[in-house]
Amino acid sequence: MYKSSYEMGYTPLEFKKALLGQFNSNTAYTITNIESVAGVESWSIEDQAESISIEVSIVVGPPRKIALLTLPVLNTDFTFKQITEAQQKEFMRTFFKYFHKGGG
Repeated sequence: MYKSSYEMGYTPLEFKKALLGQFNSNTAYTITNIESVAGVESWSIEDQAESISIEVSIVVGPPRKIALLTLPVLNTDFTFKQITEAQQKEFMRTFFKYFHKGGG
């Protein structure tokens, strides 16, 4: 089992829209909501054909303030339960493709 954590500039609603919207409908992953506990929301992400099992959890962090700008912070944890290193890299590449914000 391997874990990875990221701070993301998303609100929980934005994250859920991206995860359950474009990411879910345009990839081979099956996403199942796991019961939320103490402010932590979690999903199980699986690909039966590739024998992949990942758990993604989010917790709202304190907002990041830059001068007059306030940005949301979402602490996002990935627990890779059943996955090879190559599959993990491919999953994260795909995940960030759908969660990329901004231009450039």
